[in-house]
Amino acid sequence: MRRLTILCVTLLIASLAQAADFTPGAILVWMDDPGVLELSAGQAPAARDAALAPVLARHDLDRWSWIVPRTGARTGRAARLVRLAGDADRLDVRSACADLAATGLFRAVSPDWHFHLFITPNDPMLSNQWFITSASAGIGLPQAWDVTQGAADVVVAILDTGVDWSHPDLSASMWTNPGEVAGNGVDDDANGYVDDIHGWDCGLGDGDPRPEPYHEGGIDVGFHGTHCAGIASATTNNGVGVAGAGWNCRIMGLKITAGDLFSLSAITVGYDYAMIAGADVISMSFGGPISELEFMQALVNDATAAGIVCVAAAGNNNDSTPQYPAALDNVISVGATNSANQRASFSTYGTWVDLAAPGEHIWSCVQSNYEWDFLTALLFFLSYGWDWTNPYMYADGTSMACPLVAGVCGLVRSAAPWMDAVHIAQHLIETGDDVAYDQPLGRKVNAYRAVTQGTTAVPGAAPASPRIAGIWPNPFNPKVTIRFDLAAPSPARLDVYDIRGRRVRILAAGELAAGPHELIWDGCDDAGRAQPGGVYFARLEAGGARDACKLVLLK
Repeated sequence: MRRLTILCVTLLIASLAQAADFTPGAILVWMDDPGVLELSAGQAPAARDAALAPVLARHDLDRWSWIVPRTGARTGRAARLVRLAGDADRLDVRSACADLAATGLFRAVSPDWHFHLFITPNDPMLSNQWFITSASAGIGLPQAWDVTQGAADVVVAILDTGVDWSHPDLSASMWTNPGEVAGNGVDDDANGYVDDIHGWDCGLGDGDPRPEPYHEGGIDVGFHGTHCAGIASATTNNGVGVAGAGWNCRIMGLKITAGDLFSLSAITVGYDYAMIAGADVISMSFGGPISELEFMQALVNDATAAGIVCVAAAGNNNDSTPQYPAALDNVISVGATNSANQRASFSTYGTWVDLAAPGEHIWSCVQSNYEWDFLTALLFFLSYGWDWTNPYMYADGTSMACPLVAGVCGLVRSAAPWMDAVHIAQHLIETGDDVAYDQPLGRKVNAYRAVTQGTTAVPGAAPASPRIAGIWPNPFNPKVTIRFDLAAPSPARLDVYDIRGRRVRILAAGELAAGPHELIWDGCDDAGRAQPGGVYFARLEAGGARDACKLVLLK
């Protein structure tokens, strides 16, 4: 029996060490101008630019489809993301990508890369959640929770194998789409996704983001996303199971697997959903040693501009090879430590790693919506501490360190909602602990310092900061009232921005008196044009400080 266990573990580790491959016959393109291609249902894509036509013909790119849903209410980014396809046996994907990129007509061109999870099996520890209780090797979560227990309107999106929203320790922590009616088969909020109550299955294209069997190396690791979700923000102080770092922060489930496929196209849908649904943090415990990720860098850039903090696992290769998406710009890359406050033996390292966090022998949730096959269950019983009954077990990897940092990001966003994504990332690095590891691993995240140092006001701002005191109704249609308070008379601005960070409306600009103010946004831009349904942001600036809130326009 022991020989079988070793074999299973070895196969899984070997699978995780492989470089990601890509879907044959498919290319993802991100158009600068949606008019570059003429796209008609049932017809081959046609070039509207003379430089592009011979490229399509040379590579026989005769089919197309939208990468993310595009409806009458969804234009902009959705109309620029297209999957081009040709014969899978004959299309040289890498050559075609190079030729398409050389036209200069696209923001990004990429194969539809496949990714692998960052998780390393190992024997369980006897104690549960040492990363919370240990004074020397933990990250100060109990002290941080004395300051903030997270806000229910702060959302951590788990981009992974799915999140079991029916799990007893996650059901109360799940984000719920306020604009959608469950099970009616209608896209009530016109966001392009039908019956998306707790997130989206980006791999299979339906409204249930709960996990399904997903095999790497012959082992079903579909539990991975649920395990990450529990670390980030399982329901805390409920007398059940485990505590999540984000405490009251909500979890958005974004399942990006389909069968045993883990693709860039599904990741693209996940990013799209996180941005239109107004997530605050994206947790990514996957990756590979791929350098050709301009397409994903563009996704990260848009998410960052929308105020989303992107966090990714650094990898489990015990070397310094950069892994992606962790090594992309605007991503917090996270290495793993152990209960001795040392670098975990498996953790990838290097100067490109931003933060370290506990990632070895981490106890968390596993799925309860389906059962493992017998051999998988036996492996998890012998090596992960699963008891054959309860939906919890141990796991090791930078996969576990990543959602822990994502949960801390949720606490920081709750304590300092004025911080943007870039500021939060830098703030976590600056407030981290300097620990001497055997290899470069960045600073170790310190949750207590992250929520107490520099979170009361924008650095250099006057002590009395402006505050958005209320918004109602939210979601809204056709108008929303925004109330804010000023502690002293000062020049002030209240602007509305869309999900891509573009200013849509100036609601106030000038000298305002101290005290409460109420302004109404009617869902139109400065020119009086009605805006499409979706997520917007109201930002108040006064006295060198600012505050912000999310608005959801339903149409």
